[in-house]
Amino acid sequence: MLLRLTLTLLWSTCLAAQMYGSGGGKYFSTPRDHEYEITGIRVAVGSLGILKSIQVRYGPSWTTMSGCPSSGTPQEFILYPGERIIGISGSYKMYFRSLNLHTDTGRYATFGKDDGMNFVVYPDQFEKVLTGICGQCKLLGITGLCFAWDYPLEFWDTIQQNNSTSSDK
Repeated sequence: MLLRLTLTLLWSTCLAAQMYGSGGGKYFSTPRDHEYEITGIRVAVGSLGILKSIQVRYGPSWTTMSGCPSSGTPQEFILYPGERIIGISGSYKMYFRSLNLHTDTGRYATFGKDDGMNFVVYPDQFEKVLTGICGQCKLLGITGLCFAWDYPLEFWDTIQQNNSTSSDK
């Protein structure tokens, strides 16, 4: 039940966000982890240069692969401890061709090759980081992506500590 609620909340967050790409097909989303932040991203790229699937690592564990179950060459980007994704760019035609992740340390990772319509997305507030990905896919690959942004877990921990200190007085 909790997993279904979490997926529903993440998907509704993504529905409120802009979807990049042509869209269409089966919906998918990475579950939000409230215990760990994103520590890695794995993307499978097909032989035609189409992004097939995406997988997110929260803490030490990978989520299940999201997108198309078809094969592709997996590429992964592991974040350094405390490093966070703060911006995303990429390109698409009918299917996603590239995805570029930008971190708060100035590092970046590129999956696929730029080809088609380009996009750039950042969170609506400076302190927010990538917390989840959702999208749509068809038989050949990913057709649309949207991104969930929120404050890092340490931000929420600080607020809870401040609230508990204030209520103790």
